[in-house]
Amino acid sequence: MPMNRMTTISCFNSSTLLKDSDMFIMINAINVLLPQFCASWRLPLYKCAAAPKTTTPGSTGMYCVFLDTTDAPGAAAYHTAVNGVAISKVFVKTIFTYKGVPLKGATTSVPTVSQAFCHEIFEMINNPMLNVWWQRPNQSLVPAETVDPVQGNVIPITVGGITVYLSDYILPEWSNPQSKRGPYNYLNTLSKPFQVAKGGYLIVLASGKYSYVFGSQISDYVKHCAMHDSKCIH
Repeated sequence: MPMNRMTTISCFNSSTLLKDSDMFIMINAINVLLPQFCASWRLPLYKCAAAPKTTTPGSTGMYCVFLDTTDAPGAAAYHTAVNGVAISKVFVKTIFTYKGVPLKGATTSVPTVSQAFCHEIFEMINNPMLNVWWQRPNQSLVPAETVDPVQGNVIPITVGGITVYLSDYILPEWSNPQSKRGPYNYLNTLSKPFQVAKGGYLIVLASGKYSYVFGSQISDYVKHCAMHDSKCIH
């Protein structure tokens, strides 16, 4: 795909708990960050756009939909691929169950719909078919998920005077076991490849079995996300 081509991700709000206006703010915020993310990962440029509710999901290619109730028991959000189309789903009711809010919490540890949205968009465009894995020095594998290791880190973006919490993300050097010099994530808080931030996690595949590596200050919400995330990448 040419590097100068713009790919649009259609976003639908089918949740009764999320205001359309909040979805529009999230879209504006992530579009501020997407050019840097795409440049860091040498991807073509992506942007998110609100789609009319009458549009059939999938008819416009890659998309994200906000729903109330999860169709994957326990999941707060996930990305997948159906018939070659990359899809992200964000489940607002599940996030609110963990005392989450739409855009910005009182602290960065409060779950937000906007961060879950950003998490899935970043990971979907970097690994749309969920078929890329990275090998660690001990020969175990981790899925090419660009947000999981720094899940607890927040990037605040202000649009129209409103601050939105979005997701930190790892950089390509993070998955290079030979790397001696970062940066390894956007916020430049990690110091070596395959490191997990205090609030992050890894899903690890070794000898045909899945396990988890959790950061030292992982929240119950993030642990919940990790345990159900692995079910969506099998």
